[in-house]
Amino acid sequence: MTDVPATRISYTVKRLESAVRARLDVICRQYGVTTTQYTVLSVLRVLPGLSSAQLAVRSFVSPQSANQMVAALESAELIKRAPDEVNHRILRANLTPRGQRILEACDSAVHDLETRMFAGLSDSDLTRLRHALNQCIQNLSGAIH
Repeated sequence: MTDVPATRISYTVKRLESAVRARLDVICRQYGVTTTQYTVLSVLRVLPGLSSAQLAVRSFVSPQSANQMVAALESAELIKRAPDEVNHRILRANLTPRGQRILEACDSAVHDLETRMFAGLSDSDLTRLRHALNQCIQNLSGAIH
C-alpha cells in the first residue's frame, strides 16, 4: 500500500486565504467598499499620511491600482489628500470622519468573522499561530530565488 502524502500546509494556507477573502468581499460590499479599499483604510488608521506609492506596497496592489483606488476613496470622501510639507508633489492620504466610520463598521463585522474562524482555538493557540505565520512571512521576505 502506498502512503498518501499529507496535504501541503501551503495549500491549506491558500484555502484559508480564499475562504477569508470571499467573506471579506461580502462584508466590505455591505459598506460600499472593496476588500482592497478596506485594507487601505486599515493601513491609514495605523500609518496616516502615506503616499499612494506607499499604500500600494502595504495593500498588495500595483502603484497604478493604488492610484485608482486612492482616487475612488477620495471621491467617496473616505480619505483626503494633502501635499507633503516638504515635497508638494507627494500627496499624503488620511482618513476622513466618514472613512473612519466605514472602517469601524467593517472592523466590527471582521471581528465577528475572526471569532467564528478561530472558534475552538485557545489564546495560546492563537499566539502560536500568529508567531508561526509571522515566521513563515519573514522566511519568505526578500528576494525570490
